[in-house]
Amino acid sequence: MRKITRRPYKQLKTNDMKKIYILFSLLTVGLIIEANPIALPTIEISELYFDESDNWKLELGYYEVNQAGFPIDSIFIYTTTDTVKLPAYEFLGSTGVFVITLDSLDSDFIIKRYADTIKVVSYIMGEPFENILIFGNIAGSSINYPRHGQSISKYWNYYTKDNSPTIGHSNDTIGMCGTAKGIIYDKYSVPVKNRTFRLDYYFETSENGEYSARVYSKPSTFNQIDYKTGQYSTQYASITEISFIMEPDSVVELDIYLLDTLTTGINDINIANIPISVYPNPISKNGELIISIDLPIITSEISIEIIDLNGKMMMKKKINQNSSSIIVPDKSGFYIVRTMLDSQIISSNRIIVNE
Repeated sequence: MRKITRRPYKQLKTNDMKKIYILFSLLTVGLIIEANPIALPTIEISELYFDESDNWKLELGYYEVNQAGFPIDSIFIYTTTDTVKLPAYEFLGSTGVFVITLDSLDSDFIIKRYADTIKVVSYIMGEPFENILIFGNIAGSSINYPRHGQSISKYWNYYTKDNSPTIGHSNDTIGMCGTAKGIIYDKYSVPVKNRTFRLDYYFETSENGEYSARVYSKPSTFNQIDYKTGQYSTQYASITEISFIMEPDSVVELDIYLLDTLTTGINDINIANIPISVYPNPISKNGELIISIDLPIITSEISIEIIDLNGKMMMKKKINQNSSSIIVPDKSGFYIVRTMLDSQIISSNRIIVNE
């Protein structure tokens, strides 16, 4: 008869519990990673500078470096003419920068002064990660070459010209902006006054619709503009496309033409509490009716309508200031004067037109 060997109950229980524990641990780790994705290390070109003798300095930024968990195995740099593997590099913390010069390399390596493509490839656990800067008058370029005393610096997702190079330190915006200025017009070619917009940074228009905005020193194209509709709310409006090339500390003059109607933050306003005065009432035929509106925000989309008791539109006028007027009909009778804000009725007043 075949002999059956049985494991002791205690041993079976212990081994099974170990398996269950391991499976539970793996599941827990998997759930944690799924809920909290791990940021992999990245190496990026953060600044490029040429001195008066056209010797180059290349600053690389590193982010989320964790050599114990996700080690960077090697770093290669490519240009249109050369390739080099970095012989040595040191990470001081998880985020920072280090500078490469020709003297720090084991072989000749050329970065062309006026146009080149630079690619940095870092290998993390055998997987390559690329970052590319193309500058100068060549295909795919995102920015022109730096003038003497300037660098090309990365800020957020942009490469910009910088009049205040910070090689060896984290980049700032002190020297990498210029000024765009002009007038902002609504879709009816009326200057938009006292509104807050944003291209790269927020700015406010004046009483005449004039603006002055800080923008990055790089080629830029905009076909929409961000604007505030309330204290904590913003929207985008389409504009006639504008393009310009900005140099640091320079000024580009251009007007901006909106293609959309700006909302007024009406949701932030208690319409029932808006003071609106309509006078005189009664009024004579063809008389001038004054409408005074105390709105915290005035737009070109405020209009006044005069409607007879049959619902027929008799008069309509767009206004863009707190006080305006409209000529009443030449026929006596009762009429309704409606004030419209972005196609919403915010007041309705009955007037009497006398002979």
